[in-house]
Amino acid sequence: QFLAALFLSHPVSADAPYAFSRMASVFRNVVMGLSSLASGFSAVSGLGVFLLGVRVAYGVMTGELDPTPIKKPGALRNDEVEIPNVWDLMMNKKPNKRGRR
Repeated sequence: QFLAALFLSHPVSADAPYAFSRMASVFRNVVMGLSSLASGFSAVSGLGVFLLGVRVAYGVMTGELDPTPIKKPGALRNDEVEIPNVWDLMMNKKPNKRGRR
């Protein structure tokens, strides 16, 4: 609403050249269109995140999703995690790849 009020309170004068008034109207339409597109995109994204939260809460209530991790009795506290070499996977250098010739 701020942009609409700003454009309404600062109109292009009637004695401005034709090209200038056309560029001003195109600029006004582009700014208003992009701002409405961005607000609509944010609304749809927010609705999706809210619905995902509802679905996760439903899954936790029914027992489908358990927020507590499963702990094994003999497991160490600082388990070492092996992170794969992602660059080699992207370059097709996986050591146990089938079909190599």
